[in-house]
Amino acid sequence: MEDMNNNVSTELNDDIQTADIQTNPEENTAKKSNVVFGVICAVLCVAICLTSLLSVFNVTGFMNSTPEAPVADQEQNQSSNIYMQMFPRYAATKYPANMAQSFNKLYAANNDVVGWLYIPGTNVNTPVVQTKDNKKYLRNNFYSSNTNYGTTYADYRCNKGPTLSTNTVLFGHNMPSGTHFYDVHRYENIEWYKTHPTIEYNTLYGSYTFLVSNVFYSTGTKKYDGGYFFNYIYPNIGQSSMNGYIEQITQRSIYNTGIDVRPTDKVITLSTCTHSLDGACGMDIDGRLVVVGRLLRPGESADVDTSKAKDNPNYRRPQIWYDKKGKTNPYAKYVSWQPSSK
Repeated sequence: MEDMNNNVSTELNDDIQTADIQTNPEENTAKKSNVVFGVICAVLCVAICLTSLLSVFNVTGFMNSTPEAPVADQEQNQSSNIYMQMFPRYAATKYPANMAQSFNKLYAANNDVVGWLYIPGTNVNTPVVQTKDNKKYLRNNFYSSNTNYGTTYADYRCNKGPTLSTNTVLFGHNMPSGTHFYDVHRYENIEWYKTHPTIEYNTLYGSYTFLVSNVFYSTGTKKYDGGYFFNYIYPNIGQSSMNGYIEQITQRSIYNTGIDVRPTDKVITLSTCTHSLDGACGMDIDGRLVVVGRLLRPGESADVDTSKAKDNPNYRRPQIWYDKKGKTNPYAKYVSWQPSSK
């Protein structure tokens, strides 16, 4: 703006000097006044235009960014000038090397952001954050304000760099209002799966498509599963440990999708709370609904033939379910798998 004003002032001085040479003093005075008035108007117009453009960029630039800015939590009254605060932060932010520019404004708003989760045809369309533990965003929104809704977050052990962990683990609340991971909970219904068989996950460094392969129930603590906790939230499973993991998720799947998982594959895990088993067990068992997606392989189509999906009536339940039903657990003979990074 200062350089532009200097250029206008130089042109003004040149115009006045030329007028002094060609006209008499009285004419010079009148013309000088006209020229000065005209240039002042021009400078004001330029200033107003630039201010308007800056304002538009400041407010709508963040709103129209891709991925989209997160919607403010309904339980929180966000500051009315949150977007007006974005421009100076955006301009001063130091970004990780090779980060996708589509994340610039989100990263400026919160440098805990590591990705964007989207399940086509659902309400799952949200930023993903990650910090040094799994507690901060359990009850904080994207702007770090306290809320029961929390924010979708990645397990603190997942890779932050360009390379995905073997198992990218994401947590989100199952909100009755239909937000956050509510639609993840709907994968209990095989018909829902058939119309939503893919998961899109964009990190700061790449875009990935996963095919939903397994949907199962688990528990948050081992006391409800015969003293065993199925550690499906372990991110860096080694290839030699993957066979046991695949066996576990296959046994527990409430239906078979027809999408296979191999030891060389990478997966994404979406975990949310559920009370679906409470009634059958006669108590709150701190249940989890888990959706696993397998990374699309090179040359593989994302068009899924969901007609292959079949219910699995004898899927593996937590041990307490068998105890309450007076049934024998047919999977009790299997060695309890423990993850390893090897």
